[in-house]
Amino acid sequence: MIPDLPIEELARRYNNGAAVPDWQETLLPRWQRESERVRDDAGGLRDVVYGPHERNRLDVFTPTGAMPAGGWPALIFIHGGYWQRLYKDDWSVIAAPFIANGMAAVILGYTLCPQTTIRGIADEIETAISYVWKAAGGLSVNRDRLTLAGHSAGGHLTAWCMTTDWAARGMPATPFVAATAISGLFDLEPLVPIYLNEALKLDNAEALAMSPAYRERRVDCEFTAAVGGGELEEFHRQNALIGAAWQGVREWTLPGHNHFSIVDQLTHEDTALFAHVAQALR
Repeated sequence: MIPDLPIEELARRYNNGAAVPDWQETLLPRWQRESERVRDDAGGLRDVVYGPHERNRLDVFTPTGAMPAGGWPALIFIHGGYWQRLYKDDWSVIAAPFIANGMAAVILGYTLCPQTTIRGIADEIETAISYVWKAAGGLSVNRDRLTLAGHSAGGHLTAWCMTTDWAARGMPATPFVAATAISGLFDLEPLVPIYLNEALKLDNAEALAMSPAYRERRVDCEFTAAVGGGELEEFHRQNALIGAAWQGVREWTLPGHNHFSIVDQLTHEDTALFAHVAQALR
């Protein structure tokens, strides 16, 4: 559904960079510095190839102690960037509180638009998760203790994975113990008439087809849709939409957080967001 708004106003309600203009000078450089440290210090594997394309790589971060029987319980994280920006290496910092608390983290890379489509990205994410599940032993992770989380476009992809027929990929119908979509987009039709579509190249039919809110939910695990209290109006509408579309969704508003400070909560172990995502792995 495209809200009945002037195009300029609709575009404003999706322009997170304009709403929080200093995030690329404050948060992003810190994430990148801390990510480099995590890649240097943590155990695990880097740049594991899961598919044929250049960005089809993932990083596995594990604690340095003795691995538990069956492997480390693990977060799989899908980064944001409106499907057209950023890279997995910017997000290694997400692993820090998990490995400090006896858990692993798998950070996925994927091809960006316009080099591919949102449908193409979704297929890559499904392929990456399938690879992690099937190669879990060699990656030192416990495939029976996987939780999924993603931010922004990654929140969309997290919800998409709730609609995937995983059995068709030779996996359990529900391969996750829980999933959390942070600041996610669940209805893509409002993106068609605004500036974001220059790279996404969606038409209305494809936007609706790729909208989790209009797809059947297949995966039967706890699903949380989280949004910052200070986020733009459309992100609150999107969060409410998925809560209304699916049964058993925990809708969660984190007061005081914008589109970027909310994901920063996942880089610290003393936050409610980290505690929520990690609880299913403990």
